[in-house]
Formats: sequence, C-alpha cells, structure tokens
Amino acid sequence: MKYTETLKNIHRSLDRLGDLPVFSATVNRIQQISASEESDAMALAMAIMKDTGLSAKLIKLANSPMYKRGQGDITVVSRAVVLLGFNQIKNISLTLKLIESFHDENPDLDVPGMMMRQFLSANMAKELALKSRKSVDPEEAYMASLLFGLGEIMVACTLPEQYRKMLRLKERGEKKWPRIQAEVLGMSFSELGRELAAGWGYPKQILNTMAPVDLAHIDDRSDLLSTLPTLSHGLVQQLYGQDQNNEQPYDKVVDAVSLAGDIPFDDVGEITLQCFQRVAKVSRNYGLKARSLIPDYSETGNVAKDDMVRQLSFLAHNEVELEEVEQTESIEGKSSPAAESKRNSKQLSYLNQLTELIAADGKIHEVFKLVVEAIGECGQFDRSMLCLLSKSNTHLSVKIIEGEELDPLQSYFERDKSGKADDLFFKVLAKQVTLLVNDLDEDGWDKRLPPNFVKQVGCQGFVLIPLTMGKRVIGMLYADRLKGRGPVSEEDFNTFNQFSTQTRLALMYADSKARQTA
Repeated sequence: MKYTETLKNIHRSLDRLGDLPVFSATVNRIQQISASEESDAMALAMAIMKDTGLSAKLIKLANSPMYKRGQGDITVVSRAVVLLGFNQIKNISLTLKLIESFHDENPDLDVPGMMMRQFLSANMAKELALKSRKSVDPEEAYMASLLFGLGEIMVACTLPEQYRKMLRLKERGEKKWPRIQAEVLGMSFSELGRELAAGWGYPKQILNTMAPVDLAHIDDRSDLLSTLPTLSHGLVQQLYGQDQNNEQPYDKVVDAVSLAGDIPFDDVGEITLQCFQRVAKVSRNYGLKARSLIPDYSETGNVAKDDMVRQLSFLAHNEVELEEVEQTESIEGKSSPAAESKRNSKQLSYLNQLTELIAADGKIHEVFKLVVEAIGECGQFDRSMLCLLSKSNTHLSVKIIEGEELDPLQSYFERDKSGKADDLFFKVLAKQVTLLVNDLDEDGWDKRLPPNFVKQVGCQGFVLIPLTMGKRVIGMLYADRLKGRGPVSEEDFNTFNQFSTQTRLALMYADSKARQTA
C-alpha cells in the first residue's frame, strides 16, 4: 500500500509544482546560449546536463511518441537537444519551477547541495569513462550517473515532510538507510527513480543503469556503463559520510572502480580531486555557496579516505575564500542580501503572472506591458522600452516605455530608416541578433555606435533583443542604464533575457493560434 500511496502522492505534488525544480541559473544560461549565433547543440547540452531535473525532463520528452518518430532510444542530452530544437528547450526550461522558490520554503533539506553532489558524481563517471580502457560513451556515463539519485531528489522535492521524517530516523542510527526508505516509502529511492523513469518512457538502457550493483560482484569483466553510476555515487557518499547504503570501506569502493574501469588505483583519486575542484567552481556560477560542498573532515582510521577528504576540504575552503574575496571586492554597488532576496521574489512573481497570462490567452499588448514593467522592476535598469517595426521594415515606433529621462530615448527611437549611421538598429533587427553593450566606455563602443545615439540617449550600457512573430521581425525590447550609473551587469542581462524569452513565447503562441484560425 505504501508503494502505491507514495507514487500517487509524488504525482499529485508534481501536478501542483509543475515538474522537477531546476536551477534558475541553468534557465538563464540556456537563454544566453540559445540567443547566441555561435552556440551549437553540444554547448546547450552541456549547460542542461548540469541540472538533474532539466536533464530528466528533456530525455523524457525526447522519448515520447510526439518527438521520437522512429529516431531510436534517446539516451543522451545532446541527441535530445537536436531532436527538440533550441526554441522548444527554451520554452520547456521556463515552465519548470525555479529551485530558489522550493529552497526558500524548505531550506533545511538542502536540495541544491543534493543536486550538486549528483553533479559531482556525474562528472566523476564521465572522467572515469574517458580514463578507462573500455569503450564507454562518456556522455552516456554522465547521464546515467546524473539520474542515479533521481529517486531521493524527487522525494525531497515533492514529499518534504516524509523526507524530514526519514532524516530524523537516520540521525537516530537505529536503522539502516535502506530499511528506512522501505518503511516510510514502501520502496527504495532506486526503485522509485526507476519506476518514475519507466513511466516517463525512458529507454531500458538508462533504467538498467539506475539499479544499484553489489560491489562484491564487480570485477574486471563487469559492464562499466552499468556499474559506473553505483561506483561514482558510492564514492561521493563515502566522502560525505553518507554511505549507509554501502557496507564496503572506501578502499574497496576505489578498488571496485579500478577493477571495473581498468584504471590505476591512484588515478581514481586524481580524477576525484579534479572533478571536485571543477564542481566547486561551477557551484558558484549556480548561485550556490562553495561552503555547502565542504566535506566533514575527521579522522576515521582509513588512511586513504582521510587523506582524500582532507584534500577535498582544503579545495572547498579555498573556493570559499576566493568567493569571499570576490564578494568583498565587488560589494560597492551591490545590493544587500535582503534587497537581493526581495528582487528574486519579485522576479518570480512577475514570471508567474506572465505564465498565467500566456496560458489564459491574454492579449499580446498586455504581455508587452507586463514585460516592460517587469524588466524595470526586477533589474537594475533605469529605462525599459518596447519598439515595434513597421511592416515595410522602414520605421520604428516606441509603444511602451518606462523609467527616468524618457524623452531623449523615445525621441531617438521614433525614427525612419535613413540610409545613414543610425540605421544600425534596423540592421540589428534584420539580422535578429541580441545586442549587449555592457559599458559604452569600454571596447570602443562609443566610437562604434551611431554618434547621435551616444550623444542623445545618454546611457552607460544597454541591451536589446529583436522580437519575431512567425518569420517576421515585429520589433524589439530594449533596456539601459543612464550615464554614470554603472554598466549593465551579467545579472541585469539574465533578468532581461528571462522576460524577453517570455515575450517570445507569448508571440509564438499568438502566431500558432492565428495560423489555426486562418
């Protein structure tokens, strides 16, 4: 009964949440890569693979009848990216729940830390596959290990109260972790992960890798792809003192890795160190604190394990120090944590409003108005604006504009195509490229931009993104910072990009609806 009840409760929670949570930084990175003409499918796939939830969603979709269409089983993200396409992936990523909203509600569960440890495990599996003399696709090894802990992450995200109960039982030390899973959920995390993945249509090749392998049965003849998720996950669990699933000591786990992969014992340790350092650096890009990756360094009597944990602890503490130095150096001009939290909450609120408006087939003008308002409220921009392009592509009109000192900006962008330098913006729209100028005082931008724009508009930095409906460019979104108020930061661009993508999504829906009624 518990087995069936657990699955029902998880599906109910997913219906309410929308899907597995993703890192908001992942969403931002996807928008940047998708907007760049220089990006390819592998660049987008690598950004996606840093996130368990999004990777799971895309593999699931790629194997659904709607997209599969005789392509064979899709087991790696890069193939899913090619199959689904950049635009579809951008839209999917925006529908998933931002992880910060879950973490704010349940900060004690450390879901971001849990997902980053999965990321560490996946990186180790990929590097071990590359180092091995056996023939194993490193991306398949990465994906298999990334999804290996799907069951536990799913429970923490969708059934937080039950997960807390399990953690309390674990702390008492009276029962082993596998038994606690069985008693509370009616199944193990591994069984749950495979059950969900099977229901989502995952191919058997992935399902097979999600089943734990008994370390005692691993030798040099073992299939490496099937064993790598268990081995890399087991190593990470050992190093973080969470190895209650595993009766084998650290040395035996490393021996098993060495045997299965035909990799020297010492090389396994080197790969672990390299992967840990890489993940510690990446975690900062994902808005996570490197401090959460510090393992508990204490003497256990196992020389090899103690030495490895000591080195990992040193690397993590070093990343924390670098993080603190960066924060100290950049504190001027930065908002306080309280202000940052308030802005994040406001941004999430606007995204929810836009999602509801688009889902309810709201008028496109209402979407435009809300987006221009959101860009001004959630970023550190001084002005935000929507311009529309005439059907002849020869005239720009300012339709919605907000902020300070608006007359010079509106006056400049209310213009006809003239065949002169000021036609730069018509050319940008025709090429459908994003134009980001962080700071006019750097890289000679004040000389490369139209003189009238530099003199009249009076901005320090700006960003604009063309808007299309079907195959036609209909206008652009624009935002800037006034002269002397600092450059456009990466955070500002991410905010702008997120709302502009919602606008593009609304236009895509509007175009699709128009075609259906035509």
